Amino acid sequence: MLVTFSEFAALKGCAKGTVTAATKSRIAAAVVEKDGKRWLDRDLALELWNRNTKATHNAKVSVADPVELELPASPRELREAIEALPDDAIPELNESRARREHYQAELAKLQVAQQRKELVPADEVKKQAFQIGRSVREALSNLADRLSHQLAGETDPAVIHQLLSDEHRDALLALVEADR
Repeated sequence: MLVTFSEFAALKGCAKGTVTAATKSRIAAAVVEKDGKRWLDRDLALELWNRNTKATHNAKVSVADPVELELPASPRELREAIEALPDDAIPELNESRARREHYQAELAKLQVAQQRKELVPADEVKKQAFQIGRSVREALSNLADRLSHQLAGETDPAVIHQLLSDEHRDALLALVEADR
């Protein structure tokens, strides 16, 4: 049933300007253009008004006649419906609110994980990996300088092997200690 903005305002016990303002956002889906005039689908407008507006004691009609709307059955279906919308589409107010709440919940999860030290900034990881790589390079490049004089006079392969193995082990243990 189509009604004018004034008739709807009388039903809700508010000013016509309030209804006009509501048609721009809260009940925009209920606006119907017919014969060059703007009307409201009474039942849909009542439902949207009740869902998106705080209740007042002045309203003469508070419950819309039964209207069958297809609402997602589960939160997963609602999330899929919201994510399927193109980024430049302006969804209904409740869909926008649901999308906003979903992303705020995702951000809150990330913040909690970061505070629990389950997540660390990528810059810190890169910096620490670079420092570890540099220390490995330095430890291995200094190995020849430290052992060259000892190995120059050594002829026994087993002793040479033992010296090299000990130095490698010491360098790797120093890296483990530096990492802690």
